[in-house]
Amino acid sequence: MKYLSLNKFSKLLFLVLTATVLFASCSLLGETNTEPEPDPIYGEFHNYPAGRENANGNLTIKNAAGSPVLLFIDSVSPANYIGTAGSNSSIDVKLPEEKFYTIVAVDKDTYEERKNQASQFSNLTYYSNSQSFSITVNASNIFGEGKWIINNNTDYWVSLEKSDRSGVIFAVAAPNAKRVTVPIRFNEGYDFIPHFYKEIKQQGKVIALVESDDIRQADTVWTDENHPIFNTDIGGPDDDAIEPPGEDTKPAVVVTNSSDKTVRVYTGTHNQLLAKGAPGADFALPSGMSQLFTGLDTGTMVNTINFGAPAWEGRVFVSGQDIAMEINKVYFIKLEGSGNNYSATLTDTKDAEEYFQ
Repeated sequence: MKYLSLNKFSKLLFLVLTATVLFASCSLLGETNTEPEPDPIYGEFHNYPAGRENANGNLTIKNAAGSPVLLFIDSVSPANYIGTAGSNSSIDVKLPEEKFYTIVAVDKDTYEERKNQASQFSNLTYYSNSQSFSITVNASNIFGEGKWIINNNTDYWVSLEKSDRSGVIFAVAAPNAKRVTVPIRFNEGYDFIPHFYKEIKQQGKVIALVESDDIRQADTVWTDENHPIFNTDIGGPDDDAIEPPGEDTKPAVVVTNSSDKTVRVYTGTHNQLLAKGAPGADFALPSGMSQLFTGLDTGTMVNTINFGAPAWEGRVFVSGQDIAMEINKVYFIKLEGSGNNYSATLTDTKDAEEYFQ
């Protein structure tokens, strides 16, 4: 019988151990390589791709564009991402607080190609934990190398709206927001008018907005290769520099729905009232709930307030109240009934100063 010498045995043992270590190393390296690489574009986005999308969320965001859009609150930032809406579709989102938000949309493909140069669509909306709201966005696939930097030095929300009154909103800045940055195209003029929104509070909580334009601060934004940045300062140390909403407020209506139907509220035949003073395509008031509607025109007759529901053949109007609405007044209306018997009446009138505290 032949025996291995100690020297040969040591060499054999070394070769076996080396092979074992190499095999284990290859296995470990193989396992490491199977882990997905972080997405270079969306890796830091909040909970991408779902964001804050939630079937039980009370804000519906509708995308009117023919391509997918990325959605954000306040500004285009990974931490502010709330979801992606497909072309001509909508998503429901749940936001952290009951308050007003700026919703910003950018074209998804353009963002992937041009990042923060992608053109932005901005608008203002309210989020409630108890009532549903909707907003429509319509981002374009253009981009801009210029930067429009907006500093809002006031205590008011301000939207920078296209001066032709077409309803196009270039940007929305929250109270005292600084360095709101909007990408714009070189050698193209952006004529705008600041539009102010004053928050109305009840028991310390913001419940609505009243609004006004300030034509004195209208301007044209222009950038080019030699001047790629344009700065706009809203307000400042000189209080005369702005003309925000005044102390007088337009008439407001508080509607309590004590009927058995969800209803939409109107003045006249076609003017649907929207809640919170925020833009939106639709608003319906469920049974058992109350809602404040602001910004009605002075002189509007109380008996032109009416209600509609899919189950009804016609509208239900406020009865027997041939009263013209006055500035700084809040009118309380109650809708009651079930089956085929419904009625709406004026129950109280208060001074705005007493109601808005």
